[in-house]
Amino acid sequence: MHPYLFKIGDWPVRSFGMMVLLGAIAGLIYLGYAFKRLRVPGEDPLGAAAIRILLCGFVGARMLYLIVHPDAAKGILAPIAVWEGGLVSYGGFFGGAFGAWLFARKVRMPMLHLGDGIVVALVLGQVFGRIGCLLVGDDHGTPYDGPFSIVFASVGVDPATGNKYGLEGSLFPAQWLDIPVHASQLYLSAMNLVLFTVGAWLFKRRRFDGQVVAVIMMLYAVGRFSIEFTRGDAQARGMYTWASQEFSTAQWISLAVFVGGVMLYGRQRSRPPFKAPPESTTEESTDGVARVL
Repeated sequence: MHPYLFKIGDWPVRSFGMMVLLGAIAGLIYLGYAFKRLRVPGEDPLGAAAIRILLCGFVGARMLYLIVHPDAAKGILAPIAVWEGGLVSYGGFFGGAFGAWLFARKVRMPMLHLGDGIVVALVLGQVFGRIGCLLVGDDHGTPYDGPFSIVFASVGVDPATGNKYGLEGSLFPAQWLDIPVHASQLYLSAMNLVLFTVGAWLFKRRRFDGQVVAVIMMLYAVGRFSIEFTRGDAQARGMYTWASQEFSTAQWISLAVFVGGVMLYGRQRSRPPFKAPPESTTEESTDGVARVL
């Protein structure tokens, strides 16, 4: 666990922020490849898309965090204070989808046509983001002494209270220091790596617009729902009971996302894919505009 990588004067460089930045760079590199394959028009489509998707994605991730943790909504800058931490991945996906919709309207191409490449870039970024969660001790697992367990070590004991404490900037709960726990962050990172591999493979072979989006939605929902059972911070994020079983907010969202993925796959599978002209332009075309989603 390394909450701070180093300091520039009195300004600490957080490991979480650095991993999010690396994830954004990796995602944009893949997105540049995907846009070439999709023949997206414009002088700098990657830059135009990045501004919308990343900005909306970060704001969405922050807003969903504030909805789940209303006590953190303090100050006029709270909705955009992503530098303070407190991001929810589902909010990032929803916000990024809105940014993608804005970009699709700009270039007059169907959103799902672009979305098949964008969603693969998003899960690639999450591979790095979850490692950032591990480094700062966030999204931690429950106590578990078994294969793949990890230990967040204490660095000292408060002489006044006798309580252990971890590294400065750590988000890991003090009562579980030096105790083996589930490596939930690494589970999520590995899950996203698998999704990226599947999505990148399918993107080259897709038969209709939205096929990759729908498959990633279903697979992500199943993986996230399952890994949530290993999380040790579910109570803090909200639990809701159904049939005597408690599920976290992320699990309820996962159920909705899975259903949405199934419905999207069923709706799109019989629709012909959008065909971009060999020399794409930003001029309006009847086929392109009619099928913008």
